[in-house]
Amino acid sequence: MARVNTLLLLLTVALTVVALIDCLGTEPGRVRHFPRNAWLVLIAACPVAGAVAWFRAGRAGATGASGSSPAATSAGRAQGNAGRARTGRAGAASGAAPIGPEDDPEFVRMLAETLRDR
Repeated sequence: MARVNTLLLLLTVALTVVALIDCLGTEPGRVRHFPRNAWLVLIAACPVAGAVAWFRAGRAGATGASGSSPAATSAGRAQGNAGRARTGRAGAASGAAPIGPEDDPEFVRMLAETLRDR
């Protein structure tokens, strides 16, 4: 039983240290919901719950299927649907494809030429 308790203590300490280092290393613009100092206090005061809360809600920018937030997943679906509607092909809006016409350099160039010809 002592070995299990020691293992759980080490896992808790490791999780807390990793969360604190990640919180300190995250750019200020990517910290969400609370100020960084509040996250640090939460992680230190409630080691497991604070660390899990930090990894789930405190930092922004997780990409991919495993770390995507519901909002990011919805935005990705909307971008994919916009690309399909514009070109008729699935996957046309992959990566850095423009979302709106004002973001499409080709459309802006065509609009500028039309206004110049008037």
